Amino acid sequence: MFDPALFLRSADLRGEYPRQINEELAWFVGRYLVRYLEQHGGAHPAIVVGRDGRHSSPSVYRALVQGIAAAGGRPIPAGLATTDMILWAAGEGLAGASAGAMVTASHNPPEYNGIKAVRRGSVGVETIRPKTHLRPIYEADMASDAPVIAETPSPAAFPASARLGLATRFVEAACGRAPDRGQLTGTVVLDPGNGVGSLFIEPLKKQLPGVRIESIFEQIDGDFPNRPSNPGLPGATKTLQEEVRRLGAAFGAAFDGDADRVFLVDEQGRFVAGDHVLAALVRVMLAREAEKQNRGHGLGPVVFASTCSWLLPVTIRRWGGEPIICKVGQESIKSAMQALGAVFGGEASAHFNFPDSYLQDSGLIALMTLWQWLHTEKLTVSQAISQLNPWPQSGEINIRIHSDQWADISQATIEELKKYYRRQADRCYVLDIDGICVYEPFRPDIPDVEALFPRKPGDLADEPFRGVHPDYEPQQWFSVRRSNNEPLLRLNAECRDPKQLEPFTREILADVRRICEQIGKCTTEVVDWGNLTAE
Repeated sequence: MFDPALFLRSADLRGEYPRQINEELAWFVGRYLVRYLEQHGGAHPAIVVGRDGRHSSPSVYRALVQGIAAAGGRPIPAGLATTDMILWAAGEGLAGASAGAMVTASHNPPEYNGIKAVRRGSVGVETIRPKTHLRPIYEADMASDAPVIAETPSPAAFPASARLGLATRFVEAACGRAPDRGQLTGTVVLDPGNGVGSLFIEPLKKQLPGVRIESIFEQIDGDFPNRPSNPGLPGATKTLQEEVRRLGAAFGAAFDGDADRVFLVDEQGRFVAGDHVLAALVRVMLAREAEKQNRGHGLGPVVFASTCSWLLPVTIRRWGGEPIICKVGQESIKSAMQALGAVFGGEASAHFNFPDSYLQDSGLIALMTLWQWLHTEKLTVSQAISQLNPWPQSGEINIRIHSDQWADISQATIEELKKYYRRQADRCYVLDIDGICVYEPFRPDIPDVEALFPRKPGDLADEPFRGVHPDYEPQQWFSVRRSNNEPLLRLNAECRDPKQLEPFTREILADVRRICEQIGKCTTEVVDWGNLTAE
């Protein structure tokens, strides 16, 4: 059996293998994808299917392919792939595909797996959501007395060759973001982290003949033996940083497990926060938009997640865009971008979304876009970031809840925090579109949070987004939100005054843990300290 609660998830199906995610679930998901697509585009939809390098992925992938075929769909097996390859292939309609499905748990630990699915939309690739799109089909299927009979024989899931040349074609398309790529020189270090980002390496060498591309942790290994599949965790890029310094490289790039995210290490071997890279890309994308429109202001909205540094609205305003804040998560980013016709968007977790590439998030497209700009402006990574004048920040601090009731406890903790800070309306603002965000100080000329973060036309009830007051800057702020996948509360904090950051963050952290433990009658543990040192 599989866990039917997975059909209540908003963006993808994800959980532990085989207790929650398994081959049975994958077969039925393939069946329901076909049913959903038939409702929105005709019979026998073609779906390109890929998988990451986790040990459970081949069998889950096989079952997904066979479930698609058994329901009368036309699977296009791509084999090992990155998530952005599959999204790009669906957007391009490669081999007649109208949709894509990827077997991956992204950055989660090795024991997890999942399925992400998208379809071609009018603007970009749109997520097929378990809760909204697949759950009604699942419930109708479970309520029916009719036998489940495969409409067509299921094919082998492992053809001799996928015959798509997907890695080569996608890398070529991504490298189109760097028209001067033939002039690029120097050394860079790539760190796929034993994930499928390794598929980029050889095609990149052909596209960048003047660059010495070195790599570490290149062997695809579902155990992720050398570092976590999430390179954004504290210490995850230590070896990459050492290699960049040893080789005198221009920069290092670390991809997550399914390679749709990328973090950078600058030429001095220092880790660059994902939202700082996002701010640099905002500058690039707004400059391009200004050149296209031949004007320097009113260039359009740029969407960022609520955990991002306040550097984002500052940078967006400075370069002529309109800052839009939304919930964390790719569906929130894409929904807001599509509703507003945004110029660009992204998250602190190093997801970067490009409207001219189907709104997809792609680490490689982001890397090539930034690399071209660095070359044009003759800047190093550290120079590009320092020009933005980033704020001191805590990094993401993860608090593990030791209870089977972690989901209810984490939500109750956030609700208690909201009550506490709303009683201090003369001191701060409380934004609740995703967990809780608290901004200080209060200004009398901005009477409430609705004035600070005004609603925008097209605001969505399930994926809310807001504008940002044109001249407000907090002295300090923090965010607390719960993980959808793990028993974690996530804390981010930022201060203009570097001396205040640590005491401010530790005070909030202590309050969150105390409230959580009182509500849940359980213990908590800080498992990731962000930029702080452990107590």
